[in-house]
Amino acid sequence: MGCISCQVQAWGLLWGALSTCFILGGLAVAKTGLGKNPVRLLLLVNIGFWSVSCLFPLQSSVILLTAGMAVYMLLGPYAEAAEQTILQKVMPYERQGRVFGFAQSIEQAASPLTAFLIGPITQLVFIPFMTTGAGVDLIGGWFGTGPDRGIALVFVLTGLLGLVVTLLALRSRPYRQLSERYTGEPELAPAQAQ
Repeated sequence: MGCISCQVQAWGLLWGALSTCFILGGLAVAKTGLGKNPVRLLLLVNIGFWSVSCLFPLQSSVILLTAGMAVYMLLGPYAEAAEQTILQKVMPYERQGRVFGFAQSIEQAASPLTAFLIGPITQLVFIPFMTTGAGVDLIGGWFGTGPDRGIALVFVLTGLLGLVVTLLALRSRPYRQLSERYTGEPELAPAQAQ
């Protein structure tokens, strides 16, 4: 019983220490600002988030988890500040309340939707795949096997998907239009920038 208590205390101390990274990220935003184009910054921060989601679960390691969460917590304030700044600048003042309310409701709705979608898929597909399925022979030698590695595989694949979508968004016309609307300067397409 004492051992379980020590583990709980260790995890509590770890998450408490990691939460200071969020404060440090907020201080960094206050010191450095968001730059000339917060739209671009928001997508770059998302690339950081998705990269963390791809990398920290590659091995079952508390060190990788801690490093990944530290990066996530440090970048979080940049994402939040950029999102709020963009919405406040590009939305007409009289519509901001509705836009912020709608954005908040979408964020609130996403959590249970993803839990009800990803949970069963993980339970029925990925955990068996990495426990007794083809994943054991295919990648189990370096990735590891078992239920925890099935969950880790979901993080890696979701991170890769998010990374691809974010990179595509950086090359999209709506991104260039939003950047231009925010900065007042045309954002060059990737082919034009070279």
